[in-house]
Amino acid sequence: MKNILFTVLFVFAAIYSNAQSADIQTNISDLNQQGLQSTNFDDIVNKYEGKVIYLDFWASWCRPCKGEMPYSLKLQEHYKGKDVVFVYISTDRNATPWRDAISKMNLTGEHYRVNRNVYEQMNEKFNVQYIPRYVLIDKKGKVVDQNAKRPSNSEVAKDIDKLL
Repeated sequence: MKNILFTVLFVFAAIYSNAQSADIQTNISDLNQQGLQSTNFDDIVNKYEGKVIYLDFWASWCRPCKGEMPYSLKLQEHYKGKDVVFVYISTDRNATPWRDAISKMNLTGEHYRVNRNVYEQMNEKFNVQYIPRYVLIDKKGKVVDQNAKRPSNSEVAKDIDKLL
């Protein structure tokens, strides 16, 4: 009886969590795939011109990165319908763990697994020596804060609000 009750509750919880995030989409681009290898970092930023961009550099194996994801999802929910886009740049070398992490954590937003070209550009622009790392970009594509606050820091919303 306990197993049946647990199973029913689990199914309802899964349905409810999917229903809540249905209006925030997940777009996944593996820049290591043929045809996307010529993509550069500016292409990614230019795609979202007119929106505030909250960049999140992460990897599926990074525990602190994954620990911030629930806060990031709450932040996305807070800015739903506003001119803010959440862009996740993964440094994963293999696509499978990256895709699995996105699916398992129900991550929404814009996701990119970077190729060597984009990774080198990231390091030139932001000197990404560690992850997680966050960057705020204004609506005109200008980097405003290349060491932005983590999603778990309640002050990050104030920083984003200033750019809206």
